Amino acid sequence: MSSQQPAEPSRELVWDRVKKAAQDHHNHHKERGTSKLIGIDADQSPQYVSDWKAGRSPIPMATLAKLASLYGVSAGYLAGYTDDPTPRTPADEATLRAKMVELVESVVTDLNPNAPPSLVVELCDLALSMLQDKQPDEMVIGALYKRMKQREHE
Repeated sequence: MSSQQPAEPSRELVWDRVKKAAQDHHNHHKERGTSKLIGIDADQSPQYVSDWKAGRSPIPMATLAKLASLYGVSAGYLAGYTDDPTPRTPADEATLRAKMVELVESVVTDLNPNAPPSLVVELCDLALSMLQDKQPDEMVIGALYKRMKQREHE
């Protein structure tokens, strides 16, 4: 069983974690208005956020990474892969994380907007590692495209 990938966390769990992190970040502990705050933070329409809340569509991993960075928690926590909300990267890497999200989001949007969260997390790790090594954006994008194509054929 250890060779199998873990089950994807439920959309309800992901939404609950995003909602709580947003409420904590904004010091807004009421249900009313939280979705609107999340929409503003994610730069998404109210309908898009409503679809996340209702479980009709998953929150894209790139968006989770963006929200995690803003809310000061780990993307893995928001995505439901860990119960530890502590970010793994120091605050001084916020610029790198923002660039990572931008690059991964562009590749995922182009190749497969419905990529599984586990793949997006893998791409984020790859992009962050390359950015930390001061690789140019073009090289990072190339590596991300290559990895996504490899995973399509696995």
